[in-house]
Amino acid sequence: MYTALYRRFRPKNFDEVVGQDAIVTALKNQIKNNMISHAYLFTGSRGTGKTSMAKIFAKAVNCLEPTGGNPCNHCKNCRDITNGNNMDIIEIDAASNNGVNNIRELREDVKYLPSMGRYRVYIIDEVHMLSQGAFNALLKTLEEPPAYIIFILATTDPQKVPVTISSRCQRYDFKRIPVRDIEERLMFVCEKVNVTLDPDAGELIARKAEGALRDALSILDECIAFCDGKISREDVLEILGITDEDVLTDTIAAIADRNVSQCVDIVDNEYMNGRDPVQFARDLVMVMRNLLFITTVGINKGMIDLPESEYKSLEELSHSISTSRIVKMMDVFIKAENSLKYSSQPLIVLETILIKLCLDDVKTAGKDTEKRSTATDLQPKRAIKKAGRKAKGKNIKNIVGENDNNKRKDKSEVKSSEVRTAEFKNDHDDNMEKIKSAWPAILSAVKQNSMKLCSYLSMGTLKGISGGRIKIYFNKNDSFFADELKKQENKEIIENIIKENTGADLKIECIIEKEKKREDDFMVKVHEVFKGMDDKINIME
Repeated sequence: MYTALYRRFRPKNFDEVVGQDAIVTALKNQIKNNMISHAYLFTGSRGTGKTSMAKIFAKAVNCLEPTGGNPCNHCKNCRDITNGNNMDIIEIDAASNNGVNNIRELREDVKYLPSMGRYRVYIIDEVHMLSQGAFNALLKTLEEPPAYIIFILATTDPQKVPVTISSRCQRYDFKRIPVRDIEERLMFVCEKVNVTLDPDAGELIARKAEGALRDALSILDECIAFCDGKISREDVLEILGITDEDVLTDTIAAIADRNVSQCVDIVDNEYMNGRDPVQFARDLVMVMRNLLFITTVGINKGMIDLPESEYKSLEELSHSISTSRIVKMMDVFIKAENSLKYSSQPLIVLETILIKLCLDDVKTAGKDTEKRSTATDLQPKRAIKKAGRKAKGKNIKNIVGENDNNKRKDKSEVKSSEVRTAEFKNDHDDNMEKIKSAWPAILSAVKQNSMKLCSYLSMGTLKGISGGRIKIYFNKNDSFFADELKKQENKEIIENIIKENTGADLKIECIIEKEKKREDDFMVKVHEVFKGMDDKINIME
């Protein structure tokens, strides 16, 4: 049966562990100087060697012939532990054994002496998955275990481990493994399995593993199965379904050049080749991050860890795009990640984002002109809106032109007012149509962000837009929902979602409708009517 590479090449002693030199030195010195603690907490991201280190440590403390803190791997104890036949090494998966009863069984087991070696070692993986009751049950045993017991707790989420547990352990934080160290290990593995790995391909695998050696070996396993003894960079790109950095750089350059056609062509071509739009957007953000570092930090290549060719292409691109522009592009893509992830049409969403970024440059060029025109038109628009409120449904044109006998206006002035009114009305209608058509999508996006906010918003009725504000009306009995939506943090979430879905920068205004007029008000009106009829009768007499 075939054995996966990450299992086949699991380190057998401390010297084979990659990228954790400080932890290796500390543990070896403890074994050499017989300063072994009763409990250890290994933390760090996936694939960085926590479980492997725990097994090596368990072998080393039980080895019959240790050398310099390392297990010999030849004695009976070492062989049994390597083959999984040693009863003194107990591995527990806390994700599936996280109850109080499981820990109670463990507390009973620790009473028994080791059968073969000096220590019984309990390796509890993903310890943060234990329930609160299980942690409480473990606490006393962990604090004062028998002299022959060692606990090694491993977790990827140390924040979830109670302080009462972690404070009783020696904590070692496993760092992400550098790209160069992963690349060297991949070359070593390929040499052992008689596979040729191109340096560019090895570097790409190492970078995509994001500091996890196990992930890198899993990718290498896929590449070996796909290729016939020789792995190239193109093979890795094909297997992982990722976009080449040159394509990503060309996309950013097209945005900087406002070339909408090129942006859309690149995205469509990548989509037809099987690339995921969500992953494409994430890869774009990573390239933008590297570009941002080049424009700000400059010569410090160590912070971005890129091949020389990619570094040069990004350096050339940095001369044609400003830092603020890069930051804005990154911000747009980061905020749109949820829209891409949960959209039924992620390609269309991605194309829209790129087109907006390209057209945004054109808008920015005329920013001063827009400001001047806005300031000029602001006063007449306010006057027209005020007249509209007073008219209570009358036509704006009639308001401007009525009472000709009392006050005549210049025809050109009336015409100018009508034009501005019509323009304002069209903008209003366009926004209203956008909101109406996008409202289901807006509610869906709000629901994905917060079910509670979506239920509050659903209780209101969308009735119109005025002064850049969306009017949402609530019955008096539903005032609680309106008050919750008026909170600043809730308003910002909804307004950002509206902007993402419509492109319109609108605010929401929650209005509580007044109660219907009471019966006594109605009777007053009836009385006034009958009073008028009495007057008429008197006149007829």
